[in-house]
Amino acid sequence: MLASRRFWAFAAVAAWALLALAGPVFAPYAYNHQDRAAILIAPCRDCAAAAPGTAGGAHWLGTDQFGRDELSRLLVACRVSLLLSLAMAWAALLVALPAALLSVGSAAADGALRWLGELTRSLPWLFMLIAVRAALPLDSPRWVILAVLVALFAAGSWAVPAWVLRGAARDLLRRDFITAARAMGGGRLYLLRRHVLPNLAPLAATYFALLFAAAATVEVSLSLVGLGVPPPLPSWGNMLLPLKDIALASRAWWLYSPLLVLVPVVTCLNLYAFSQARRRTG
Repeated sequence: MLASRRFWAFAAVAAWALLALAGPVFAPYAYNHQDRAAILIAPCRDCAAAAPGTAGGAHWLGTDQFGRDELSRLLVACRVSLLLSLAMAWAALLVALPAALLSVGSAAADGALRWLGELTRSLPWLFMLIAVRAALPLDSPRWVILAVLVALFAAGSWAVPAWVLRGAARDLLRRDFITAARAMGGGRLYLLRRHVLPNLAPLAATYFALLFAAAATVEVSLSLVGLGVPPPLPSWGNMLLPLKDIALASRAWWLYSPLLVLVPVVTCLNLYAFSQARRRTG
């Protein structure tokens, strides 16, 4: 059962990762192409017949309020949102894992890192992220905005996985094979590199999946308040932003199309993390 769950989780994430990499190549239109005669058209195969005056062609997922093809924008948004979420999750894990190893490797660093971790967990990081992002100038380069999002997510998310990895590392250091390696002359750095770090890999992978899912939802949350990926570059979050208008949300049902990707990806990542946790505890 758990193996089947992991398989489908990996298959779904791999499929969307492939779509993120290759999807924009097959996009029928440019993501910023506007057809003012094709505003808010429902999905159609021959849109010229459905909406006279349009440029024709197919809009398989309809168009948005600016006449942009939803399918083309969704294919590009998959790349943007998945790569941004990947960068955010990696950044947080690359802070958490060294912090955990340093904490078990040095008694002096352990106290400082535990204090810093408690401080980090007590701060309202989502509000701080919103405040810092809102303070950036409106004309900031796109790469600066994305780098700030990655850095702030890592700064606010490293503490919990670091705490759990620290506990797992301390437990490993009490195992018999570590005692044997220490008796054979293995130093602290050697033990951490050769024995502790490889055994922490499954737990680190579990937290990476959780961080990945959290990063995707954070990107959507920020975009819904206008502080996520700057338009016109599409992301899952800013594609859902027009749904704040209740008239669009109730009438243009095809604008919910990013949820066709976001929900399966987040669900599969959480199922993978759950199956890994069940395997370790069961």
